[in-house]
Order: sequence, then structure tokens, then C-alpha cells
Amino acid sequence: MIYRVLADLVAIVHGALLVFFLIGGFLAWKWRRVIWAHLFVGAWNLAIVILDFGCPITALEKHWRREGGEQPYAGGFIQHYIDGTVYPAGYTWVAEKVGFALLVISYLGLYFVSRRTRARSVETRT
Repeated sequence: MIYRVLADLVAIVHGALLVFFLIGGFLAWKWRRVIWAHLFVGAWNLAIVILDFGCPITALEKHWRREGGEQPYAGGFIQHYIDGTVYPAGYTWVAEKVGFALLVISYLGLYFVSRRTRARSVETRT
């Protein structure tokens, strides 16, 4: 029983990390320190996509599922939980590109928001 709960908790955290990957850069517009965690998550996701290795978080979830007597799913977290649910099956490559495009857009926006904030603070000092 406890292993199944642990597997479910890992899956929830994994999903939260994916959501953070998509919106974390935008959150940094308001809360600047979030960018450091987001840079790590973005680099982590980029490495997984480019190097094409299995995510250790998925491996941990599957381990807990096996320990709990369940048959772990084949493939990765995204293919199991998201592919065919959030977007049409077989379009993971499009979702990856959209995710990384959101990352770039959010960082560009962060640059301009930070620049505008700095300009305003200089104006108020003079």
C-alpha cells in the first residue's frame, strides 16, 4: 500500500515539474528568484530530450509501482500520462517544441520586464 502511495506522489511531483517547466519562466516575471529553479528544470528537460535518456523520476515511480505489486507502464511518463490525453497521440515532438518555445518566450519576456523595471528605478532616482 505504501509503495503505491509513494508511486502516486512521485507521479504528482513529476507532473508538477512539467507544469513548472511550462510556466516557471513566466512566474519569474513576478518572483525573480524562481528563475534559478526554472533554469535547472529547463536544462534538465533539454538534456533528457537531446540526449534521449530516461528520466530518473520516471524510473523512481516505476520502482515504487513494482514494489507495490503493480506492473509498471511501458515507455516514459509523458507517453503514459499525457500523450493522447492533453494532445493527440504521437505528437510528443510538437509538444516538446511548444514547451521549449514557451521557455524561450518567457525568458525573452523576463529580459524586457527586468529591463523596464531597471529603467523605471533609474528614473525615480533622478
